[in-house]
Amino acid sequence: MPTAISLALRGVFCIVCRASPVAEHASFGNQVVASFRFVHHRSLFAKCAALLRSLAGSTRQIADRSVTLTVTILAALAATAFALAPPVSSYFANLSRLQGALETSARLHAAEVTILARQTPSFWEFDGLRVSAATPEGQSLTPPERRRVFDPSGRLVLESVPPEDLAWPVLSQRAPVMDGESRLGEAEASRSFRAPLITTALIGLGSALAGALLFIVLRVIPLRLLHQALERASYLSAHDVLTGLPNRSLFSDRLEQALAMARREGGHIAVLCLDLDRFKEVNDTLGHAAGDQLLRTVAARLRACLRESDTLARLGGDEFAVIQPRPVRSEDAQTVASRLVKALEEPIILNGQQASVGVSIGIAFGNGDSDAGQMLKDADVALYQAKDAGRGGFCFFAPEMNARLFERRAMELDLRAALGNGSLFLNYQPQVDVRTGQVIGAEALLRWNRPEHGLVPPDRFIGLAEEIGLIGQIGAWVLQEACRVAATWPDPIGIAVNVSPVQFRLPGFHETVRTALEASGLAPSRLEVEITEGVLLKDTDDTLAELSRIRELGVHIAMDDFGTGYSSLGYLQKFRFDKIKIDRSFVKRLDEDPNAIAIVRAVVGLSEALGVTTNAEGVETVAQADLLRSEGCAEVQGYLYGRPMSPEAFTQLLQAGRSAA
Repeated sequence: MPTAISLALRGVFCIVCRASPVAEHASFGNQVVASFRFVHHRSLFAKCAALLRSLAGSTRQIADRSVTLTVTILAALAATAFALAPPVSSYFANLSRLQGALETSARLHAAEVTILARQTPSFWEFDGLRVSAATPEGQSLTPPERRRVFDPSGRLVLESVPPEDLAWPVLSQRAPVMDGESRLGEAEASRSFRAPLITTALIGLGSALAGALLFIVLRVIPLRLLHQALERASYLSAHDVLTGLPNRSLFSDRLEQALAMARREGGHIAVLCLDLDRFKEVNDTLGHAAGDQLLRTVAARLRACLRESDTLARLGGDEFAVIQPRPVRSEDAQTVASRLVKALEEPIILNGQQASVGVSIGIAFGNGDSDAGQMLKDADVALYQAKDAGRGGFCFFAPEMNARLFERRAMELDLRAALGNGSLFLNYQPQVDVRTGQVIGAEALLRWNRPEHGLVPPDRFIGLAEEIGLIGQIGAWVLQEACRVAATWPDPIGIAVNVSPVQFRLPGFHETVRTALEASGLAPSRLEVEITEGVLLKDTDDTLAELSRIRELGVHIAMDDFGTGYSSLGYLQKFRFDKIKIDRSFVKRLDEDPNAIAIVRAVVGLSEALGVTTNAEGVETVAQADLLRSEGCAEVQGYLYGRPMSPEAFTQLLQAGRSAA
């Protein structure tokens, strides 16, 4: 029993081992090897890897044998129990039945002898009298039975003999012959047990055949099902369920194998990291079921562009990767990348609707001395550069990309800490009435004094804040700080705050504005929210509704950088802005470009027709100011009237009561 329990436990242990995600290609050894990257000596590392793979293979063989032995033993036990149950049951049932019949017969015979002894006092004087058993005419005794009578000393007194001798084995039962309290002797009844034994033997033969069949079934079917289950578990542990492609674990194993081949044969291998463009839009607009269908279609198209020796894997989400294991040149990788990009340029039909996605690819090369994890990181860095360059293309990894990536990550960490350490601050640039030269307000401009790096231009960190999801917190702080400072200025000096399109589309932006006003006590009419035309490009109805909610607070709304991006008169028809700001790119060309003058004149005329105030940014010369004044522009700002300054300097400017000019 302990041996069986031990074998069963070993079988369970083996099953658990076989069902783990390390079952394919002895990748258990590879994963252990991966945890020993600190071993720098290449030959020692290779020996360790070979040893661990050998141990993994041996462990798997032992596990297979143990599972087979366990199933065989269990099947044999079950089949033996099944085969023994019928004949054993038959044997003991027949034995019990025959013993009961003999006991009854012996008692009846004893009662008969008692009556006979009373009638014949000389009965006990007989000595081994043999009498043939009388059989009534037309009847036969079934089964034949022999009866005997013994006196108290055990001497045979009388014996009735059946027509034929009883066949071996013979069973007997005795009953006392009593006369009141006196024991006169014993009566014995005997019958043959051969017929029940033959019946039991026949039943045993049939049971043995059935048990053998059961053993075959119990051994073959569970092992087959177990092997199928283990193979399925091994497959699922190494493949993506949705697309059937290798997953990250198997991809890493294949990459290790490709590097090992490169060490033996020389040459380079290539790793391509792929990321789908606009996949999130498909998920958001058509649903996740359509997104799953899209991924399956993309996987099929990508697989069709590769060689049989190449490995295509899905690393997760909309990320794929390719290994070109043979000695490969940059031209080969470029050709494959071009094929992959072209394969996804054609629209994909999803539930009757067209979906257009592209792919961006990063490519990294390695040889036998390369590290698999580092190659994947390098390809990922190149992928980031490809996306940054405009998507729908590919980019090769270069060492300087790592420096840019490290700098970006360091900037991200510093930016996350900026709100807490006070390195973010606001400067204020005066806004001036061009006709009187008086300061009528200020625009709050965000600045970042990055520790150990100095001032960082907004165009370098605002986009990063949008990417990493910090723009909401930073934008809320800017609103609160600008309103707090403006509340200390005399009425009606106003404050203008730029709002990022990403921040504007965050849920509850108008509540952020309301909170800033209530916390500072600033009158809503003194706050001006500046948005760019990019805000109106998406979800126009929702955007207009949000603008209306802000307008209901009493806040003024200005369109910033008018004419530089996606300007459309339709925007001005759908929503009545309070102010249009003419971009500095037009203002700086007023002295030399007649087209710039015509554009400014048209914008001012349009604003007057709509009853909207105009503001010109970037005014640096008196000639520009005079021209804007003559064209009817109402407000100006720029270096001519004051550079962005600290809140204390701006307050001193207001207290002095001087014109900005």
